[in-house]
Amino acid sequence: MGFSEETKRELAHAFPAAKCCRLAELSAFYDFNGYFFGSYLDINHFMPLIARKILKLLKSVYPDAQTQVLVQRARARKNQVCTVRVLTPETAELVYQALKEQEYLDEQQKVLAQRCCQRAYVRGAFLSHGSITNPEKNYHLEIFTEKSEVAEKVYLTINALGLEAKMTARKGDLMVYLKDGDQIVTLLNLMGAHKALMHLENVRIVKDMRNQVNRLVNCETANVEKTIQAAVAQIEAVKKIQERMSLSDLPPKLAEIARLRIENPYSSLKELGEMTNPPISKSGVNYRIKQLIDLSKKLE
Repeated sequence: MGFSEETKRELAHAFPAAKCCRLAELSAFYDFNGYFFGSYLDINHFMPLIARKILKLLKSVYPDAQTQVLVQRARARKNQVCTVRVLTPETAELVYQALKEQEYLDEQQKVLAQRCCQRAYVRGAFLSHGSITNPEKNYHLEIFTEKSEVAEKVYLTINALGLEAKMTARKGDLMVYLKDGDQIVTLLNLMGAHKALMHLENVRIVKDMRNQVNRLVNCETANVEKTIQAAVAQIEAVKKIQERMSLSDLPPKLAEIARLRIENPYSSLKELGEMTNPPISKSGVNYRIKQLIDLSKKLE
């Protein structure tokens, strides 16, 4: 079972306490996969577990509604489609009107007024047509639909919750998505997917630790390469001096550091300083090395 399906199964068991939130989540299912035919109302889903949730939400808001669950093979899918149907025309009309006449922040944009209802609506939207990538690969959560007004509603609702969703067209659908790990964690928390959230956070911790180790290794490797390149240049300078004169002709301090450099090609400046008699600092070694390099250039 993939991470996306696990997340949906967890959210399928998240049931709103307040009636307004149940209606909000139910309205998301209807917006994505619902149809009102006058004499009856249908809401479809291909996962039986989520179809059962739709039925439970419907019955919790309208306990006397006559309902039926139909299971049929989908044309475009290998798996089946479950249809939750409200049978009587009166109740179907009542449910349809209730789903369309909720309290909104903005009547034109149809963003629900209450934050708790916004959370429930986004959960229903994700369960309807959403997916989340395995965080071990990358961070990506999306909700997609061919209905532009529904995509706009999801986009505005997620942003009303304080997040920064983006929207784009893809293969005939509109996709509302998040790619930032922190924002995805926040949305999972808002929807009530706490197990999925913990899994994602654990993966992020491991990733961050691995990246930190890699950065340290890369930094150490770069430092070693830099040290080796500097040592090669310093040894070349000493050899050029030897071609022109004996090291014993140099001032004692320069002669000492020149011999130590030749004899210890892989040692750092600090290590060379510890070998001198008496020991000197890294900056002291660097000063003498610089004098040797300047001398080699003059002798060219």
